[in-house]
Formats: sequence, structure tokens, C-alpha cells
Amino acid sequence: MLLREMALPFLFSFFTLSILLLLGSLLPLFETMLRTGIKFIELGRFAFLLLPTFWAFVLPMATVLGILLGFLRLSRDSEMLALFACGVGLKKLMAPVLMVSITTCLFSFFLSASVIPKAETAAKNFIRELTERSLARGIPEKFFFTPISELTLYVDKSLDQGHRFMGVYIQDARKKQVAYQILAKEGELFVQPGEMEVGLQLSNGTLNRVSDDYTQTDTLDFNSYALRLSFPQKDREKKRGELALGALLKAASDPDTSVEDKVHYLVEFHERLAVPVGALILGIMAAPLGILFGRTGLSGGIALGLTAFLAYYLSIAFAASLADTGNISPLIALWVPNLISAGITAGLTLLLHKKGPLKS
Repeated sequence: MLLREMALPFLFSFFTLSILLLLGSLLPLFETMLRTGIKFIELGRFAFLLLPTFWAFVLPMATVLGILLGFLRLSRDSEMLALFACGVGLKKLMAPVLMVSITTCLFSFFLSASVIPKAETAAKNFIRELTERSLARGIPEKFFFTPISELTLYVDKSLDQGHRFMGVYIQDARKKQVAYQILAKEGELFVQPGEMEVGLQLSNGTLNRVSDDYTQTDTLDFNSYALRLSFPQKDREKKRGELALGALLKAASDPDTSVEDKVHYLVEFHERLAVPVGALILGIMAAPLGILFGRTGLSGGIALGLTAFLAYYLSIAFAASLADTGNISPLIALWVPNLISAGITAGLTLLLHKKGPLKS
């Protein structure tokens, strides 16, 4: 009975949150996808790659709401009082909660340890391929076009379906040490045969180079200038979110890794372990919250669940940011929110054991 009560709000929360987060990620890429003429199968594949990256957040939240709302309904309809009156103890009530919470914990760990790193790498490669395909189809006129991070293009007039231009402006800040501003009378887009490498051949223009501290500037007039429109090398390298747990530990123990990067790798490692355990704790916490605050109603229950969930995840985010500075050990910073949540859960469970469900 308890599993049935928890199933509906869990499924509704899980699918609703997944769809909302998926749409929020796809909308900024909508224009680029239209320009590339993306096929429905490719769009489905991209959505399939994005979904696991949300589930580390969605799954624990849906579990909390499912358990909390299930117990709220039982308490609101006085069914919980009837169960307690019939001698159903707290252990029997918590058994299905523990089963659901442990399942969530294990699945969250599997996601964070194996699935999400691979999904993020595949999604990044897909976006890069999509962007390069968009560039290969041409650049629109009279529009500030940012196909790649830190690179903005503007052409006054576009010819040959966006492959030849008149009046070209380029802002290129892909290199940290220096930024480039390029003005050219003419330009032509070229695609390297057999590869998705896109570039611009500019004619009769001026290049302004400015250092990052604005102390050095250079100006160069050119008759011909070739600019490669590719993702910078730092975007091609795997980031810490794309590394498996073993790779994170290996990178953190590598003597060639800088102290700052070692801290970042350890923060990512402990966060991947702490969050699934946090999902277990929050799932258990939801049961006594649903019973003790059974008279708050549906809207109050949702607000209560969201408050508990967001308080935990904000504390994890703050702890990760604090640990990234190197001022505190990642082990301590990332596990303190779990210890606090476990203490609150234990306190609520003891209160429920002593008082039982609150009567109206």
C-alpha cells in the first residue's frame, strides 16, 4: 500500500522535472539546431544523452516528493492514525521507505560514477559537431552570431547562401592572454575536405590585438588572413565532470597535476560519493516529515519537500565552492551536509517514535 501511495507522486515528479530541465537545455540551442537541419532521430539522440545528466538531481528530488506526498496523503485522510492504532509499528512503515531510498542511492551512485561522465562527453561532442555543421551551412547577415564560446561574428552582407561576405567584424577572445578584433571588407567561408574543420578567408582588413591587461596593443593591416573557426583545445579536453571516479583519483594523485587542480579533482570525487548518500538520507527524512506535518495539505507538502531538498543541495553547492578554494578539505566540506541531514533525520524519527502522527 505504501509503495503504491509513493509511486504516483514519484513518477509525476520525475517525468515533469526531467521534461522541464530537458526543454530548458534545448531551447538555447534551438536556433543552431534549425540552422543545421537536424533530423528528428538526431534530436532524440541528443535528448537521450542529456537526460542522464539531469537525473542525478531529478531522481533524489522525485524520491523525496514521492515519499513525502505519499505519507502526507495517508496522514491527511487519517489512515496513518488507523495504521498506528492497529499496531503497525514504525519499523514496518519505514521498510518500504528504506527500500526506495536505498534503490535511489544505488542508482544515483551508478549514474554519477559511470553514466553521467560518458553522457556529458557524448553530449559535448554532439554540440561541437552541431556547431561546426551550422558554420558549414553559412553565416547569417546583420546578426551577431556566436557559434563558439568567446567568438562572435557579424557580417553586413551575406552572399552565396552565407559562404561569402561583405563587411566582416570578428571578436575573438578564445585565448586567455590576448583578444583579437578583426575588420575586413570581404570574407569567404571554407570547409576542409573530408573533415568538419571550418575557417574564414578574409581580405583587405585590419587586425587589432589587445593583451588581457590592456597594456599592449598591436594593429596589423592585411591583404589576406585565414582564421580557423574551431573549438579551442581546452574545450576538446575532458573536464573533471567527464571523468570516471577512478580517473579522478588518478588525476588527483598524479605528481604532474597542480595543487589547485588536485583540489578540484578531489572535490568532484567526494561530491560524486556524497550526493547519492544524501539522496538516501533525504528519502528517509521525507517519511517522518510527511507524517508529522500531515495536516499541511498538498501545496504545503510540496513546499516542505522542496525546502528540505533545496536546503541540502544548496549546502552541497556551497561546500563544493568552499572546498574548491583550497581553504578546507574536500572530505570535510562535502560530507558535513550529509552529517547534518542525518542528524535531522534521526531527530525527526525519534520524535515520531515518541509522539506518533500529529492529530488534528
